[in-house]
Amino acid sequence: MDSDDDNEDIHVIDEFFSHSIGRDIENEPKTYFKHFQRFISRQTFIYIQYYLLRIPFLLVYDYLFTEQFSLLIQYFLQHSMKIIDQKNQLFFKPISYVLHSYFFQILIYLNLIFSIPILGFILLIVLLLCSNQRLVIFYSYIATLLVIYFYYQINRLTNFQINMFILQCLLSFIYIQMINIRTHVYTYKIQKKLCQFAPWLFIITHYLFSLKYSIYIINIYYILWTLIYLFELYLSQQDIITHLTRISFLNELMNFYENFGIQTLINYIQQQIDIITLLKIFWLTKIIILPLGIRTTHTNPFLTDTIIKNTTIDDNITTNYNETLTKTIYFTILFYGTETTFTLISFACLVSYAMKAISHRLFRRLSLWSEDVEQIGTIIGIMFFLLLFQSNLTRLDLDRRHIPLLKAFSIIIIALFHFLHTILEPELLKVAMQTMTIKMAFDQTDDYIEDDDENNKIKSKLTLDFSRKILRSFHHQHVYTCLSILFFLILYIIFLWKITTFSTWLLAVTAFSLELIVRLFASLAQYTLYVIDAHNCISNVDLFDEYIFRIKAITSCCEFILSIFLLCNGFYILCFEARGALRAFMLAIHAHLNIIKNFRRGWQILHNRKTAWNNVKQLPLATDEQIRNYNDICAICHNILTMGTTCITPCLHLFHQKCLQKAFYATQNCALCLRPIIIEEKN
Repeated sequence: MDSDDDNEDIHVIDEFFSHSIGRDIENEPKTYFKHFQRFISRQTFIYIQYYLLRIPFLLVYDYLFTEQFSLLIQYFLQHSMKIIDQKNQLFFKPISYVLHSYFFQILIYLNLIFSIPILGFILLIVLLLCSNQRLVIFYSYIATLLVIYFYYQINRLTNFQINMFILQCLLSFIYIQMINIRTHVYTYKIQKKLCQFAPWLFIITHYLFSLKYSIYIINIYYILWTLIYLFELYLSQQDIITHLTRISFLNELMNFYENFGIQTLINYIQQQIDIITLLKIFWLTKIIILPLGIRTTHTNPFLTDTIIKNTTIDDNITTNYNETLTKTIYFTILFYGTETTFTLISFACLVSYAMKAISHRLFRRLSLWSEDVEQIGTIIGIMFFLLLFQSNLTRLDLDRRHIPLLKAFSIIIIALFHFLHTILEPELLKVAMQTMTIKMAFDQTDDYIEDDDENNKIKSKLTLDFSRKILRSFHHQHVYTCLSILFFLILYIIFLWKITTFSTWLLAVTAFSLELIVRLFASLAQYTLYVIDAHNCISNVDLFDEYIFRIKAITSCCEFILSIFLLCNGFYILCFEARGALRAFMLAIHAHLNIIKNFRRGWQILHNRKTAWNNVKQLPLATDEQIRNYNDICAICHNILTMGTTCITPCLHLFHQKCLQKAFYATQNCALCLRPIIIEEKN
């Protein structure tokens, strides 16, 4: 018996979570809305249906974060306390004391912040995972319940009018169509008869009975209708109700999480629901549908130069508003687009999609495409949401909300250039090293050419072709890109300092931009050094690595100083301008990653470099006779050994001092025999 019950549960789960878009497309009947296929393809129509069935759930969940919902809860509690206080009975006094206590108010506040959004999110995921057929049935039950409610209000509160009778007939038609969508059970005919008789009940109770008996009959009629409706709901959806009450879907998700991990679970839910696309469509729907149909358009804060005139002819008051349609649309979008935290998440998803599209086109145009580019949109979206959330955008006045938005957009533009430089720098140095390698190959080829006139012409021709290749090669596009970013950042900082007043935010943006400018100069300096070395313009080639190290060291020091400045600036903002737990947490992460870890890494590199050079200097230099007897090249760089720069190890192997110093960074063993290099301590 237990195995049969388990198999039934599995079938219910499979049916309940048959949620993928592809499966919904396959299960749709072939004759569904054929006349729409002339204008919209079948697959496109199914996708539109998929999203339209789920957007209302997001709108309802977003309402949990609005001030209207908080005011509704407060009004309900105040009304309840008022009723309890009027009773003046001994039984209600403890309840009244609890409702008026400070602890109860804190508990309600915590529930509004944590419990209700979390439980609503779980219910939202369950509804979004349902198939299209299940959602249509769900909406049909909601529609029939609303029809019963409207019927009751019309019969109880209005007098008989022909338009009310026509409206009830229309509601009756809607109710019958809704119950035809669902599976027919025993109560189908009873509900149909009750619905058809409801308009006539409206006439009978108003003309044949007194008001007292009419209200009594109407109440009994609609209570009976509601009970039959609930009984039909239980009969047709008994399996689903049992499945939900047993919370089997949460057990399934927990088992999935324990077996595959949180990342796989998130990817699975994202693949099945496509939550990112839903959030983007939700944000666009909210700023378009809500102002037009459900809620008011916000123009009141932007009425200026209001003039009230009292005309003597008809005593009417006329008001002239100095407002424009553009302002109304702009501030309405600004209000509904930044109303709640959930709306900010949706807005961040839309910005992430836009930045992803821009970065894809930009990086493909610059021939810098890599797998890391796919992550740019996600990182910028998270960064954009954190910037808006820590600025308390939803709590600001409506005429000041555009300021944090503009600040956030200005920062993510610089962040995009940071990502561009991160991918551009390795490619630039890679091409520079390839240039250096090609030049070395030409130099080795020239060693085998005889020193006569004909060979000199060939050598000059090769050199000319090589120079033309440098000028026309592809890697110059990367150099121009670095210079363009550098020029743009300098102009951008000058522009911000001119149009904005001095503030901590301006200092933070300037430091963030200066960090990128320092990195760009370092990349161009390293590239220039590689090019100079490729043309044999460095007098002492052994100092090439030392120059590279100094460039990187100076860059790291500048970045470290700017990181400390950003930490101090952020700490000042946290203490004196805008306090918040998220801002403090972000400052702690910045201090750990960009200051503490970088300082430890830089100190370790400096210590290893100094230790390696001290160890190399303790090794004796090889004489000319030892180099001739060794009769080999350096095993590390594969170049000829020369006197004065060659040292000999205790295992009698010869290496360049600089090469052995580099090897000591990784290991203290010999590069040939792998024996430890024993260094005797000096007296």
